[in-house]
Amino acid sequence: MLYRNRISTTGLVLVSALLCAQITYLPLATASEKFNMTISVGAPLYFADGNGFFDEIAAEIFKRLDMDYEMTWLPPQRSLVATDQGAYDGHIARTAAIESRFPNLIRVPVNIFDFEFMAFSRLPDLQISGWPSLLPYRVGMLRGWKIVEQNTLGAKSVIQVNEYDQLLTLLDKQRVDVAILDRVMGGWKLQQLGYDINIIEPAIVTKPNFIYLHKKHQELVPTITRVVKEMKRDGTYDAIYTRTLAEIR
Repeated sequence: MLYRNRISTTGLVLVSALLCAQITYLPLATASEKFNMTISVGAPLYFADGNGFFDEIAAEIFKRLDMDYEMTWLPPQRSLVATDQGAYDGHIARTAAIESRFPNLIRVPVNIFDFEFMAFSRLPDLQISGWPSLLPYRVGMLRGWKIVEQNTLGAKSVIQVNEYDQLLTLLDKQRVDVAILDRVMGGWKLQQLGYDINIIEPAIVTKPNFIYLHKKHQELVPTITRVVKEMKRDGTYDAIYTRTLAEIR
């Protein structure tokens, strides 16, 4: 009996060790647990059907990580607040301007897209050269775009709205003189609405955009960094860009 008990105890120890080893290598998101990302951009960078540029970028990242994920669209400000509070696991595509206000969001330090911030206006002779040249005007912007918010302090007036349609409609109705949008999404939405609005060249500024993770997932930052760099190196990133954006930008 004593001999059999010793065998049983040894077996239990071995099984426990094997289970521990298996647990160590389990993926961070199990089959019943999705990694929840927020996004606050619009077409053609994001489509609800999953065919936008960032949709395909995220799908490829999580495929390579062998993780199940879900993407939820939220307005820019709400997405930052909710993710910073830990209600979501990460957010895709924001500039570093958010970092001073949302310390719980950790940057994945590889650029996933350059945003060209453009002035849109009905004024025929408007000339814009950098942020200071906006100050004499009534400016419209998207709520939660921190880089625009920080650089339009002191403007004649600033109106913030949640969506591109609202912003371009304000501009069309001449409630604002200038609306700040990015080239790709702003140009796309303007084409859909058909308003007689000009995109003022050159860009006010071009800024890299990053994936941000809530700090509870900080250990994933190096892995996602490696995956995105691999996608750029092996041509996957360029292929997604060509398929979704080349004809628009």
